[in-house]
Amino acid sequence: MKGETCLVNLVEDWKVVEKYAKNRKVGFYQTIRNTKTIEIRVSVGKVGFTKEFENEEDPQLREILDFCKSKEYIKVHENIPSDYFFK
Repeated sequence: MKGETCLVNLVEDWKVVEKYAKNRKVGFYQTIRNTKTIEIRVSVGKVGFTKEFENEEDPQLREILDFCKSKEYIKVHENIPSDYFFK
């Protein structure tokens, strides 16, 4: 439906997302690098997690990335509205 907005329910605890995600097949993740931080965003179903890290070697960040890769989640580069994807 044109103009429809889908919501993601953000949770603060990565372990909650990890437990929820074990029964889901499709997930997406994105890393966004800024001058001082790296942000990770993970979406599985309608559940999402986002957190900024100051060090890309942070153990929790490595854990999240390893989890996403082991589950073969799709790495997202950027987003555009579906109405504009095809000309």
